[in-house]
Amino acid sequence: MGKVPILFRYPGGKFYALKLLSEFWNAVPHGEYREPFVGGGSVFFAKQKVETNWLNDLDEELITTYKNVKSPRSRKKLIASFKNEVANKERWREVFESETKDDYEVAKKYYYLNRTSFSGKLVSPAWGYREKRSLPPERWHERLGPCGEKLKDVKLTSLDFEKVIKAKSDKEVLLFVDPPYFKPKKKKHYRHGFTSEDHIRLASTLKLTKHKFFLTYEDCEEVRELYKWANIHEVKFFYRVDNSNIENGSRKMGFELIITNYEIPKTTLF
Repeated sequence: MGKVPILFRYPGGKFYALKLLSEFWNAVPHGEYREPFVGGGSVFFAKQKVETNWLNDLDEELITTYKNVKSPRSRKKLIASFKNEVANKERWREVFESETKDDYEVAKKYYYLNRTSFSGKLVSPAWGYREKRSLPPERWHERLGPCGEKLKDVKLTSLDFEKVIKAKSDKEVLLFVDPPYFKPKKKKHYRHGFTSEDHIRLASTLKLTKHKFFLTYEDCEEVRELYKWANIHEVKFFYRVDNSNIENGSRKMGFELIITNYEIPKTTLF
């Protein structure tokens, strides 16, 4: 799989689960790949692109940032701007309180705050850059460059997940579905959380789809009941930011479910 560039710092990101998740995306031949909840995009940036790729998220500012990273012109401007940028609490506050005039400025603000806020969270954000541990602004081009190149020809939208899942295709489609937690211990990880009705709607939509999907969730009775019709795999891996009350930024082993509507050889999982 090689070294995977991390474009965003994202709560609940699956970076540390990529080796495990690769068994699921490699098990299904597909000509089209979709993510209804792209978030930080770790899986997309890790896997090989296929003929058609579609990334979606209800967070419009996140998608605006993806679009500006995708654009060679805007990406070049971002890289040049960050080359002389500084990361300190005073500058963080200044950027946080600034007003944006266009999509480029939205992307620039979003990316700066994502890289310098605690765990990358932009809901009730707090200063979280750490000297010697956080990537300095003059090196952000190491993420923006390769990730922007990979976004070439990728469809980027900010739609309700149903529209992404239900869209027809003349290709074999694989969906990676990574929704908000069913029982989040913290309510401020995401700008667009899920209600119980949303979780039920997602399960109903996936049950009817003809596309192949692999889905990640925390392990709880409610999720197991919603997806008792599917293949449920118990897994464990480290979280970048876990679904717990720990605030020290450390990684923690988590237990999750990977749910599919296709079979995967058990011998390949561990």
